[in-house]
Amino acid sequence: MIKGQRVEEDSDVRTALKDNTSNLRDMTNKVTELSQRSNTKFNRRQENQELQHERQAILDWLTPIEYTSQQSGFISRRQAETGQWLLASEEFRAWLKTDKQTLFCRGIPGAGKTIFTSIIVEELTTWFCANPEIGVTYVYCNFRCQNEQKIDDLLANHLKQLSEGWPSLPVTVRELYNRHMATRTRPSLNEISECLRIVMMLHSRGFVIIDVLDECQNSNGYRQRFLLSLFKLWTECSMNLFITS
Repeated sequence: MIKGQRVEEDSDVRTALKDNTSNLRDMTNKVTELSQRSNTKFNRRQENQELQHERQAILDWLTPIEYTSQQSGFISRRQAETGQWLLASEEFRAWLKTDKQTLFCRGIPGAGKTIFTSIIVEELTTWFCANPEIGVTYVYCNFRCQNEQKIDDLLANHLKQLSEGWPSLPVTVRELYNRHMATRTRPSLNEISECLRIVMMLHSRGFVIIDVLDECQNSNGYRQRFLLSLFKLWTECSMNLFITS
């Protein structure tokens, strides 16, 4: 009986050891699997961060100028109900609903043109924020910043804003960046214009907003050339222009 009991006990021990070994192996496999998953997630997160860093570097290379802070500042000064008459006007509604329209608003200094512009930018970006196929770009011209607002700077800013709206940068923008980074040069006006045309055509519709055009730099014919570039883009793409002056 004692020997039988010992045999049974030895068998139980072996079975327990076998079960524990199996459990240990399962735990080791699970730990390894979890570690691999964690490493994969870390690598993906790192890759995404690198891609985002590269994306921002390319956008900043196009132009470091941002108009978002100006937009926030202007729209914060809006009084309740200001500009509702403009948004409800037949002219604005027709401009909004119909492709390839131009709305030109003139006013004396201090009439509130810039606040009206910020209201329209706010409305458009709110309405179309969920639709990347509709592009909204804007610039606030300022005679104090004319050195930063040459024709190529302004067009590059529209290109930057359009490109920001896509989940990944358009191929043509990356190609432009790679081509010039290799030679440490800046793109020509024709290259920026062509790239802007291609990116604009990726959108089903586009809205381009220019505030106080008369403060755009006029030396060397910059203002006229800027307008000619915009209207050339307007004839070739499905876009609407809103300009104050």
